Amino acid sequence: MQSFSQLGQDLAVLKYYNNKRNGYFVEAGASDGLDLSNTYLLEKEFGWSGICVEPIPEIFKRLVVNRPNSKCFQIPLFSEAEKDVVFSIAGYTLVSGITDFIGDKWKERIGSGKKDITTKTDTLMNILDKANAPKFIEYLSLDTEGTEFEILKNFDFSKYKFGLVDIEHNNIEPTRTHIRELLLKNGYTYIGENRWDDCYKFSIS
Repeated sequence: MQSFSQLGQDLAVLKYYNNKRNGYFVEAGASDGLDLSNTYLLEKEFGWSGICVEPIPEIFKRLVVNRPNSKCFQIPLFSEAEKDVVFSIAGYTLVSGITDFIGDKWKERIGSGKKDITTKTDTLMNILDKANAPKFIEYLSLDTEGTEFEILKNFDFSKYKFGLVDIEHNNIEPTRTHIRELLLKNGYTYIGENRWDDCYKFSIS
């Protein structure tokens, strides 16, 4: 089976759920929904449904074409809604993000070849509510170039549960540790990492 993910995350999800059909996903940093997507295979071959979030206007246009069965939102996620932020769009769009949170090594990679736009934010909680997401979501993928902890720090973990979570870390501290402490405190178990992501599962006590 062909993986569409960068590091086989989609196949790992299918293995974890024993090729489960009709699950629910949330992918923030979804890009065009096809290239290096962690959820395209789940939707296309296994009937999953869910939410794709992508802030870049040009990329979002491709996302809604590639993922007509997903609920797509064109907005950066953050710890608070309706906050005005500067979002840096790199020539290599996969390293784009809210300017104040992009890691230093990615800023060097972006260099001067970028475009800044001002946009408003929304929260993960609001997006789930707007999409009428189920209270148990099989898979959450967060790849937002530095704002992953901001997205999670005010989240109400008592309202929604995620069976499996992939969060990009890029070896950036202390945010990587902050994310781990937050998830462990809210009932999640750390189960390993790949080159750039930490993976967690929800542990029913």
